[in-house]
Amino acid sequence: MARKNKIPWLDYTGQDTAEILACKGTHRIDSLLSALEQAIQLRQSRTPEVETTPEELTLLAIMALRREVNNGGYHQFFVNSSRQFALTVVTALETVGCDTTAAITQRALDALDLHPMTLEAIGDSICKPNEKRDQTLDTLNQQFYRIVETDEKLFAFVESHRQAFVLDKVEVAPRPPERGNHNLIKLGVGLDFAPRTEPTFEAVRKLAAEIAIREEIEPAESGLDGAAYEFLFKLFLKAGDLEKCEAFAGPAFDLTREDTSHCVLQREWVTKLIVASNFVRADEVTLQYLEYLNGDDTSIRFIKNRIKFWADPLRKHGAELPRSSAFFRAHFPDVSV
Repeated sequence: MARKNKIPWLDYTGQDTAEILACKGTHRIDSLLSALEQAIQLRQSRTPEVETTPEELTLLAIMALRREVNNGGYHQFFVNSSRQFALTVVTALETVGCDTTAAITQRALDALDLHPMTLEAIGDSICKPNEKRDQTLDTLNQQFYRIVETDEKLFAFVESHRQAFVLDKVEVAPRPPERGNHNLIKLGVGLDFAPRTEPTFEAVRKLAAEIAIREEIEPAESGLDGAAYEFLFKLFLKAGDLEKCEAFAGPAFDLTREDTSHCVLQREWVTKLIVASNFVRADEVTLQYLEYLNGDDTSIRFIKNRIKFWADPLRKHGAELPRSSAFFRAHFPDVSV
């Protein structure tokens, strides 16, 4: 099958606003939005005294939502640092004319059933088991994946407010090698969106291979395996079938642990094991993940973020996770539990 000519991705290398916007006809629109986001974040870190404009905050909120929901659903948006935009993202979406996405996102917030709705309340509640909430969020994820309005409308908003995006040309250090597996993310979204199939490894892997051909994804054989194992791990985890989770959790960890969605699922599994009073297994699973993190380069942001992510269940359940808590304190002393 002949492959389509793909529009190239624009890497952010310190371009100013005008240079980024000038690539509209030559590079992918989502890459231009990503470059703008990176430029704003870099300016925030280097010159925090420069105020971020309301228009720039609108872009940051929508990009955070778009990235997290596409990678791991609304649950991931509420779990990760992207939660900082939870109270403003609906207004941001409405500002750029993404009314359909705004309505779905408001329903996701409503599903949390928090009164009052605060960032602290969202952080405290999102990792607690709640089958009704999770089912609602899963349904909304599927609706979100069908929407194609965000990139076009957000970029049009930027173009019409370009004077509010005050981004100068700067020197940028070469980007570190990118972590994660984008093919796995694409396959995962495809499986989530596909009609249900028999919940076996063979059936799901076959479906993943069909999606790869249709979407022109080129995963390795291990990538197809990983997508199937992770999908089944998530399927039985959402259903609360912890016994069946065991059959897929190990291979999912081995093949997909670079995926942010897997990190979220692994922590959710620990939470459900604790609720089921299976403290020994919860401690084993947590320790396994912490040992993986400790064996990596703990100085890079990718791993630092995951260490912080795993600190939260240890703060809440330290008594139930004694070995993991001791390991965390010994190897990650800069993060308080």
